[in-house]
Amino acid sequence: MKRLIILGFLIFVCLGLTAPEYAFAGEQDTITTLFLVRHAEKAGTVWEDPPLTPAGAARADELAYILKYVKLDAIYSTPFERTKQTVLTTAKEKGLEVKLYKPNDKDFLENVLQEFSGGTVLIVGHSNTIPRLANELAGQPDFRDLDDATYDNLFITSVPAEGKVAILRMCFGTHTPEKLED
Repeated sequence: MKRLIILGFLIFVCLGLTAPEYAFAGEQDTITTLFLVRHAEKAGTVWEDPPLTPAGAARADELAYILKYVKLDAIYSTPFERTKQTVLTTAKEKGLEVKLYKPNDKDFLENVLQEFSGGTVLIVGHSNTIPRLANELAGQPDFRDLDDATYDNLFITSVPAEGKVAILRMCFGTHTPEKLED
């Protein structure tokens, strides 16, 4: 399963995230890559700010494994324990500090794209905020909120300086069900 995920990611990278080597200097578009992921499994809804479950901690480790060879320029998390814990292993392995953002900050995405133009950024959020960020990047409402029981979605976005944004939505780690509604 891990090999299929990595293979899918590599195909996406080869097809859309890298500029052709034969392009003339100055003709390459600046492409910013954003990895958007919902926090991993949380320990119920009893606490206002619940931590991850053991399954969630395993998913967080799986995310770090998937991003092992990806050079990240920044990692962003909302200020909740479950989101910070989801990217903690990745941040430690990359030697990066987790930057906090507010999920309702309307300028957040624009600021990230400006500050890390041409770079690669991991953003962790929630079942409603990650699809919203993907929709904002796509410029259309392609993605609906994730089901509360769904934790395995990863959106890999390729944002060129000019032109259409490409978004690859894939699953990682242990499968979690998604309720499909009409």
